Amino acid sequence: MMDVVAAVEESRRGALVRFESGEKLWFGRAAWLEHASLQPGDTEDLEALKQWLLPRQYPQALGGAVRLLAARARSTGEIRQKLTAYGYMDDTVDMVLYKLEKEGLVDDEAFAREWAAARMRHQMGRSRILRELMQKGVSRDTAERAVAELDEEEGDAAAVALAQKLLRRYADEADAKKAMAKLMAAMARRGYDFEHARRAVEEALKAAREE
Repeated sequence: MMDVVAAVEESRRGALVRFESGEKLWFGRAAWLEHASLQPGDTEDLEALKQWLLPRQYPQALGGAVRLLAARARSTGEIRQKLTAYGYMDDTVDMVLYKLEKEGLVDDEAFAREWAAARMRHQMGRSRILRELMQKGVSRDTAERAVAELDEEEGDAAAVALAQKLLRRYADEADAKKAMAKLMAAMARRGYDFEHARRAVEEALKAAREE
């Protein structure tokens, strides 16, 4: 498919080439030195250019993905989002993810379980955890399985601990009803449904009376 170069944006890292069709291609510094003759108004065979660029983008994209994983575990969706935002082609990103999955460096099932367990310990409710996982590019099915596997007793204990903390925060509120409304709203923001929040608050109040 022939396309016309609309703009070239150069930087120290390389160049972003925009085409009239809306396509854009990222050239790393080395690749751009090979193809720096591209100028606005030039007509190019876009598919041929992509094929030429693919093996030149791949090492750079793979290195970027590995650096992301060195900072913390990530889902395949997160890595895809990051690499796409950097300007890498879909085919390049697919190759990188295939390599990472083959080497066992990314595993959405394991990532989702670990994320869900960690967020539960930080007193987040199931709906919040599910939403966060999906925002990170984890599929709904995978996210739902991870949430379903959470230990209920640990989750209940975390909810009670949050309720106790919130009771202390709103202890000076003159209007008891207003204080309880604020507490329940805070529990809801953390992802606890009404019934779970209510039970946690009851347990927290019981513990406070027994102190």
